Amino acid sequence: MMASRDITRRFQIPFQISMRYKLMVLMVIVAVLPLTLVTIFAAKTTKESLSLEIIRSNEARMDWVANYFEEKFGQLHSVAYSLLMDTNIFPLTKGESTTVGSGLDEGKLYMDEKLRSLYIANNSHIARISLYLNDRQRMYIVDKDAVRSTEQGDTPVGNWKEISNKPQTINKIVKSEHNNFTLAHSMNRFENQEILGGVFIEARWKMMDSVIGMIHSEPNSQVLVLDAKGNIMYNPYPGQSTIDPDMLGKVINSPMEPGYVESKQGILFYQPVASAELWIVKFIPISYVTQGASNTLSFSFYTAMASVLLAIVLSVLIAYFTTKPIIRLTRSMKAVEHQNFNVGVDKIRGDEIGTLERRFNSMLQKIKELIQIEYKSKIEKRTAQLKAMQAQINPHFLYNAMQSIGGVALSRNAPEVYEHVRAISELFRYTIKIKSDIVTLADEMEHATNYLQIQKLRFQSMLNIQMDMEEDCGIYDIPKFTLQPIVENCFVHGLEGGQMEEWMVSITVEKLMDEIEITIEDNGLGMDEVRLGEIRRQLDHSGEDQEFGESMGMNNVNSRIKLIFGQEYGVFVTSSKGAGTIVKVVIPAIIKGKGTL
Repeated sequence: MMASRDITRRFQIPFQISMRYKLMVLMVIVAVLPLTLVTIFAAKTTKESLSLEIIRSNEARMDWVANYFEEKFGQLHSVAYSLLMDTNIFPLTKGESTTVGSGLDEGKLYMDEKLRSLYIANNSHIARISLYLNDRQRMYIVDKDAVRSTEQGDTPVGNWKEISNKPQTINKIVKSEHNNFTLAHSMNRFENQEILGGVFIEARWKMMDSVIGMIHSEPNSQVLVLDAKGNIMYNPYPGQSTIDPDMLGKVINSPMEPGYVESKQGILFYQPVASAELWIVKFIPISYVTQGASNTLSFSFYTAMASVLLAIVLSVLIAYFTTKPIIRLTRSMKAVEHQNFNVGVDKIRGDEIGTLERRFNSMLQKIKELIQIEYKSKIEKRTAQLKAMQAQINPHFLYNAMQSIGGVALSRNAPEVYEHVRAISELFRYTIKIKSDIVTLADEMEHATNYLQIQKLRFQSMLNIQMDMEEDCGIYDIPKFTLQPIVENCFVHGLEGGQMEEWMVSITVEKLMDEIEITIEDNGLGMDEVRLGEIRRQLDHSGEDQEFGESMGMNNVNSRIKLIFGQEYGVFVTSSKGAGTIVKVVIPAIIKGKGTL
């Protein structure tokens, strides 16, 4: 296994590193491919023409044989109907009795004479005629030996005594011994389908041999007669090749129409006869179909081999002289691989390869410029990081200062001042400590609570705050700074400037199915339909570049929710003039990353 891999690798190396080998292969392909395609096309055309001729001629023969089968089966059915329609044998209506039953001797003589005359008239292709009468419980038989009767009810379709116990119509073609087949017909009373008797015509398949020989026209072809289930009824050429059972299955399962099936093994023709009780099938091996194209293939093969040898010689010469300047350019490129950007091609040709050399020199210059640009970009990035670190100094300083003031207030027995200072410091702490853009709903609710506590310091008893969150909702994820901008809008646009004696702000969190719904409600000024429509329009287009105006914070929240969770989530606003505003934030109930303090 390892040896074969080494051989393959050694064979691939020249083609991976050398343009010369690639040109050689290309020339071989250019020379050989058209000839190969022409050869394949000629062989395919020859095969298709031969196949089409075989198919058309065999379809005509199969159709002619089917007509012959129908004619012969029509003759056999006529023999059966001559017995079934004889009112001296079978009564036509209920209550009648057979005429032959009026006198035993007279009836037997009539029966014998009837059967004998039918047999003598058709004995060239009929081996036996049997007639079973239910009222007599006897079978009457005529063949080459004599006319006789028996009480036994065994027939090719089964025991007739058992079959005739239930009303049914029998019209079958079944296989018999000695390459014969039997047509079985039941005689039924019209009113209730009661079986009165049956006629069985045993015929010889050799009556069909002459026409079967007409379709057995190709060497090693096979012809079979099948029943409706695919069982072989007659095989006139048992020594020939067998037919694939899968192909026969396709024939039996196909509609009751003539046709053919092509496969890798050959062509199978099929023709239903006798109301699809029988199928005539013929199989032609693929070797016969392709035999006619073998000479063309042989000639094309030798011509292609000669062309390949000539193409190889020409390819080597052309590749050598064509790749010489390319090798020079390759050496310069290898120098660039070792970060030597001061190399270049001095003697530039005037052809297409010279164009490559000029482009190579231009590429070296571009590389030098890009290196300078990347160097400057790294310096600018470091500078931006330094400024960002400096921007964090003020929030850190304010947080530490607030903590110190809170400690002094607590030591001076001023717990109310301490609580407000603690709330402000927690706001700074939330801003600078949580690194993730996604936090838990519990952390976000705590941040909103601290903000409301600061507002409570401003408005005292005038402000009524209501916070309600369902149990276990605090573990779900929410984008950072989702609630505080919306709560701030309640004061800026809804409460301040209003005439209410008591301001109310409520935050309710509940889980609905697989979603979290957060409702922020105030009893402020509200807004009219025009303003509400403008707000909703801005929310619908919050992902686009636009001036958000007074609703910039809420639009920012809406944009981040849709970006993180999808367009079906976001911020939804309802309001009426003078009746306050309700803002609903809808997010999925998921637990992923968690921001930690």
